[in-house]
Amino acid sequence: MNIEKFFAKRNSGIEWSGIRIMFALADKIDGVINLGIGQPDFDTPVHIRDAAKEGLDQGFTRYPPASGFLDLREAVAKKVETENKIKADPDSEIFISVGAMQGIFNVMLHLVNPGDEVIVVDPGYDYYSQIRLFGGVPIRVKAKEENQFKINPEDVRKAITPKTKVIILNTPSNPTGAVFDRKILEQIADLCKQHEIMVLSDEPYEHILFDGKEHVSIGSLEGMKDLTISIYTLSKSYAMTGWRVGYVVANKAIIAEMEKLMEHMVSGVTAVAQRAALAAISGSQDCVKHMVERYAKRRELVYTGLNSLQGISCIKPESTFYAFPNISSFGMSSWDFAKYMVKEHKVAMVPGSIFGENGEGFVRISFATSSENLEKALGRIEQGIARI
Repeated sequence: MNIEKFFAKRNSGIEWSGIRIMFALADKIDGVINLGIGQPDFDTPVHIRDAAKEGLDQGFTRYPPASGFLDLREAVAKKVETENKIKADPDSEIFISVGAMQGIFNVMLHLVNPGDEVIVVDPGYDYYSQIRLFGGVPIRVKAKEENQFKINPEDVRKAITPKTKVIILNTPSNPTGAVFDRKILEQIADLCKQHEIMVLSDEPYEHILFDGKEHVSIGSLEGMKDLTISIYTLSKSYAMTGWRVGYVVANKAIIAEMEKLMEHMVSGVTAVAQRAALAAISGSQDCVKHMVERYAKRRELVYTGLNSLQGISCIKPESTFYAFPNISSFGMSSWDFAKYMVKEHKVAMVPGSIFGENGEGFVRISFATSSENLEKALGRIEQGIARI
């Protein structure tokens, strides 16, 4: 019996994550150093875990409000006004989501009709399945290595057509570590206002910045509040990937749609996880500073180590915990290079082509692991390229 005949046609737009495919390969090999995983290696800070335990004792085990607890939304409102320079009403313009991923999925569901075009940065995080699931058409704008992987607003202008509905921006950027500066965002904002295009601003790495770089939320720019859906997560900043808590800041009409759908989808974000999130946002931010300091030291190790290897060049990441080295000199596809390294030298990394056509010739390496692991991995990579 062909079970697939029961599948909805829309499923054809969904692809397996290339990252998960690579992880599945790595899991079959003993002794692999995994430099592919995109999550902090730190434990969730103690005060956040304690808040969750207290929440259990206080009875936060029942259905939560669909849009999230009010005290958490109030804390988010204070945070985004102070840090992101966006003023949002906690009653109507903030939605607590199951991580940033649910927020992104909901935006595609609520905004994208069949045939609508969605501009994405290439290389950039893989939003393609979410776009195609609802009949959208991804339109790639290249972020070139010679421009430090920052998009040229003129290229964005050329990509705009009457069908353009949404532009997705991810800054600080995964996988490149690039930060789009205020000037770039202002020019993109002008285009969005001129053509009435919505921006989905995906900002999970907002706190992981190096060398004094500034993170600017495009929703804070003049005239952009109602044209921006800003999406945040606690996963990266607070080492809370498994808690699945994020939040969305947007026009109240969009938030109302998200709340309505939440009631039919998962009811709400786990109550006790929201108590942990409240402690994370409202409590001391020293834990974030400590983690970023550790990432900064590891970045130096990886950047210096990669650039010392024959045939590899790497731009210094301005943010995130990723390096995106150029491996094109070896004459292998990024998939073949990554498979060779994991199978023959037990170092897992992510092929750059997963992040778009312009990511071919690169691999993503995470430095969200110990310095000891990074040093061992660099040694294995050196041995590997010597045998190519």
